[in-house]
Amino acid sequence: MAVPGPAKAARALAVSAAALVLLWCVHFRGGLAFISATNKGLIFNVRPRPLLCKFFPRGCSIRTRALFLGLIGIYAAFKFHNESGIDNLYSLHSWVGLGTICLYGIQWLFGLLTFLFLGGAPTVRRRMLPWHVRSGLLVYVLAILAAELGFLEKLTFLQAGGLGRYSTEALLVNFIALLVVVLGSSVVIYVTAPMHNEHTHGYSAVHKP
Repeated sequence: MAVPGPAKAARALAVSAAALVLLWCVHFRGGLAFISATNKGLIFNVRPRPLLCKFFPRGCSIRTRALFLGLIGIYAAFKFHNESGIDNLYSLHSWVGLGTICLYGIQWLFGLLTFLFLGGAPTVRRRMLPWHVRSGLLVYVLAILAAELGFLEKLTFLQAGGLGRYSTEALLVNFIALLVVVLGSSVVIYVTAPMHNEHTHGYSAVHKP
């Protein structure tokens, strides 16, 4: 099946944002590492990349991988906080982020059981489909919100530590955050567009008796 132009554009935005986050972590923040005895910031740097991968357009198998990557990002955040003596879950970013990954897991499990494994009755799936789509869109918007709060929180801490407000790194972080907003907006507009009917989702089989 040919990929629509807007979907290609969304993928290009997602790839660009992920590449820029990698550039930020490696070039400006010193790299990434799950284990570091001297620089705990390297552990924290692991976190943005897998979480940002959740924004990629995806199918069922890639959703599973996205959930796994999201859990890796959450683990890296807790590991960094625990090893650095920093309190956990004290900010709005952490609350929204953890709530989003929990809702994402519930939505993923619901879709897996309803539409794939259990294969519920057509009438049940037909009733559940709109709610499944809406909940997925809600989780996506919450993920965008969590990302924006994360960029803001990290940049605020860096600037409090001496990073210039108009430094190259600060401008890069703001640009990435803006790129994520454009990505999220384009996906929401595309998904909710009037011409984006059920066949575009590939859900037409759900309605068959």
